[in-house]
Amino acid sequence: MRKRNGMPPYRVWGSTEDRTIDFESLTNETLEGALDVMRKSFFVYESVSRGVDLLSEPGASEELENLCLDAAKDGVSVVAVDIHSGEVIGVAFNKLQVLNGSSDKSAFEVFSENCKYKSSKALVDFMINIDAKMNLFKHYNTDCIFEIMFLATLPNNQKRRIGELLVSTSIEVAKELKKGKAVKTPVTINGDNTIQNLEAVPNLVSAIMTSNYSQKISAKCGFESLVSTNYKEFQFNGKSFNERIGNEHLNCLLVAKRLF
Repeated sequence: MRKRNGMPPYRVWGSTEDRTIDFESLTNETLEGALDVMRKSFFVYESVSRGVDLLSEPGASEELENLCLDAAKDGVSVVAVDIHSGEVIGVAFNKLQVLNGSSDKSAFEVFSENCKYKSSKALVDFMINIDAKMNLFKHYNTDCIFEIMFLATLPNNQKRRIGELLVSTSIEVAKELKKGKAVKTPVTINGDNTIQNLEAVPNLVSAIMTSNYSQKISAKCGFESLVSTNYKEFQFNGKSFNERIGNEHLNCLLVAKRLF
């Protein structure tokens, strides 16, 4: 069984029915494992990572890890942990998107401007492009959105509903925030454990679902499908995304769910 260091406190939001996997807030203890899931799963197999040929460019995936670290500072990401081994086997890196002035850049736009690598920039620009297809702040009359930014499960742990339970756990975190509950969990990044966007309270959960599997999850979890975009619309290094992704996953969906 797992051994826990006393601090910082971590919160278990739920477990699988067979009680072999816990779903809990991301902490210092689980951060490296969460990043390892990204390295072994998301950067390798996720549709848009393949569309931009991410792993062909040394340094690009490491640059995207910095985006994960930035999201971790918000204190609202969640992980799936094998209870017996303590291994992190899934993660939802979640980001609080806060409405700024009309001329202010979003967190993704600022990140994109500072990208050093073409493929990581292309992935973030894809997210910016999809987000721009519908102004969720205006459409839902809100000033804060809880975005499920990156969702990943280790390949040998798929078909265990881990992705679905990471999404439902993320919704639960967002609901507690909406109620004014102090559930943001500090994560130390470069020696600093200050919670970013500490006062931000979301009214909406959103995500860009890039595979058939995640799109089924969003439907099951009660998200509204807002915009569907075919991967043929996007190109990187002379090839459309769908040429690299193949025919299994043809489109992405921008989805959202109101918090009540």
